[in-house]
Amino acid sequence: MGSALRSPRSHRAWITAVAALVVLGSGALLPAGAATETPAASEPGSPTPAPSPTVLEPPADSPVDEIVGGEDLAATGIPLVSPSAPPLPSVDAQAWLVADAESGDVLAAYSPHERRPPASTLKLLTVLAAGASLDPEETYVATEADTSVEGSRVGIVAAQTYTVDQLLHGLLLASGNDAAHALAEAAGGLDETVDEMNDEARRLGAFDTRAATPHGLDTPGQLSSAYDLALIGREALDDETITRLAGTPVYDFPGTDGATFQIQNQNRLLGSYEGAIGLKTGFTTLAGHTFVGAVERDGRLLIATILGSEGRAEDAAAALFDWAFAAPEAPAVGHLVAPDEVETMVTEASDDGDIIGRNPLEDYEDVLSSPGGSSQGVPTVVWLSLAAAALAGGLGFALRRRRPKTTGRYSSK
Repeated sequence: MGSALRSPRSHRAWITAVAALVVLGSGALLPAGAATETPAASEPGSPTPAPSPTVLEPPADSPVDEIVGGEDLAATGIPLVSPSAPPLPSVDAQAWLVADAESGDVLAAYSPHERRPPASTLKLLTVLAAGASLDPEETYVATEADTSVEGSRVGIVAAQTYTVDQLLHGLLLASGNDAAHALAEAAGGLDETVDEMNDEARRLGAFDTRAATPHGLDTPGQLSSAYDLALIGREALDDETITRLAGTPVYDFPGTDGATFQIQNQNRLLGSYEGAIGLKTGFTTLAGHTFVGAVERDGRLLIATILGSEGRAEDAAAALFDWAFAAPEAPAVGHLVAPDEVETMVTEASDDGDIIGRNPLEDYEDVLSSPGGSSQGVPTVVWLSLAAAALAGGLGFALRRRRPKTTGRYSSK
């Protein structure tokens, strides 16, 4: 399968031409608020020229010299969809993707490999990394460091004992940053958990992703992409525990003195959109509203990812799900790679001695200069210095093989 993924460097002009034809043939609408190049002035009454896409190269620290999932997915700034598919809806997002989770077919996308802050959708990667080493009944005594994490909190109390299962509920339902911190400490510490998260991202082929925290708060160098989040979400769907937790609407979380209080799942599609089964919402100042969601209906399992939405990201995902269910025969524009395919790609790239000679700061400069990319008063040079440090640490992460799962949807793992 790796042979179908060709290097974008030798196909830049071809991708640009095809991407432009896709726009003209599909009649698709650009996402609301999406950044595009301003077209040159034209004569009154003449057709509006199609936006010019930008063609991305792999991240500087990627172990492969190709865009994962198919070279067409390298394009940004235009909708990627088959000309024979129905017109796409208007989608409120800076980047998005909708795919068939069973086959891995990417049905449509917009800037799928553009690296952006992921907010709390990154917690899915935390659960995949930390949860694998923890027993649900294992206990953990909370610390002051857990309770003092900024942002959304489920309400952990220092010196109180919690089970891993309780912390997982607090993480996935209430998006508790305190629960994320506690789980990371229970799994061996923050540094080890972040290392495991990055190793897991590489195992999945999520080479756009760089974790720096277990909770997803805005941090220099912490980035992902709509494509990568689809890989991470698809892996989460293959874990029965995560799927069960992500689809739980309410839960009684431990309070003090034996009391409990109810927490609610923040995914607004649960109970309101037919077939919705998860997975994770997110929001920060830099990221905007983000979402990784899955819907199972009529024998199809679809996954959608949203980054940089101004409104609720679930609404954008619902529009994509509606479109995908109404277009069951839409040809794929790319595919979600499986871990065994990723291993082959990395091995072949290593054997070929591929080296990607790019400035590692380019990706972070793009994010900081993009709409919504404010550094919140911190000088850009500081952000870039921290980003460089984070990336330098990321260069040492090796692809780690994890033991095969004995249950789940996909035989490729």
